Amino acid sequence: MLKSKMLGHVGHWWGLAKELSPKQIEQEMLMPFRLALVGLPDRVESVWKVLTEGSNAQTLQLAAEYVKRYSGPPEAEYDMVLSCDVLDVPQDAIEQIVDYFQKQNFPLVALAKVLPGTRQVVVNKIVEDSSSLNAGIAMLSSVPSVIPLLGLLAPPAAIADMVILTKNQLLMVLRVAAAYGREPNWGKRLPELASVLGMAFGWRSLARELVGFVPGGIGMVIKGTIAYAGTATVGRAAAWFYETGKTPGKAERERLYEQAWQEARSKSHEWKTKE
Repeated sequence: MLKSKMLGHVGHWWGLAKELSPKQIEQEMLMPFRLALVGLPDRVESVWKVLTEGSNAQTLQLAAEYVKRYSGPPEAEYDMVLSCDVLDVPQDAIEQIVDYFQKQNFPLVALAKVLPGTRQVVVNKIVEDSSSLNAGIAMLSSVPSVIPLLGLLAPPAAIADMVILTKNQLLMVLRVAAAYGREPNWGKRLPELASVLGMAFGWRSLARELVGFVPGGIGMVIKGTIAYAGTATVGRAAAWFYETGKTPGKAERERLYEQAWQEARSKSHEWKTKE
């Protein structure tokens, strides 16, 4: 019974995945960047070790092509020049680099692929952005039921809503995989992530049940909260898989659920104040 249910989930994801092209994410992975680390040699080397932690020989060689180290002014132009001497601790370089490139609209998966030390921060941003996007879509799709006039003009959006949320989750999972240097190929990713992706189905069923009981704007916030939590759980479960090579066990799933709920509840307070 469980096996047939899982196969059904995989079939559902595969049907949606075929409509999505990984080409964009492939291009994001290959985006070049030039980063200069400047400062006292020991400080520069400390930052270099933090950024390249977990690298294999191939990744380390690639990182050396993208990131140059200087004790004085850089000898060429760079996308970012980081002064290592002013950092309180070498780990502060990760947030500064990721934040800078994000503000430049640079695809963060390229950073994470080349600099494994940035992966955790990059993946968190990927998951948070995708979760917020799905929360916004879920709340927006509630508008026709909240405003009677729109309800008359717009068709029921529930099915379309679920398809969009699922596709966004799939793209998020591909980006998480890419951040860990994995090829964004559905044929390879879906089989290995079947159980992880199946976790999303319970959340969407719960969303449909809960939202139906709560009228008006409160229902919008609840729907957004559940969409955020469900998306965050799937994203972090995928990250756990690529970090450890294992599917999250029961204890880890419960921890991921709780973490996602806490984040979603915190976000929901912000949404309520903006209503």
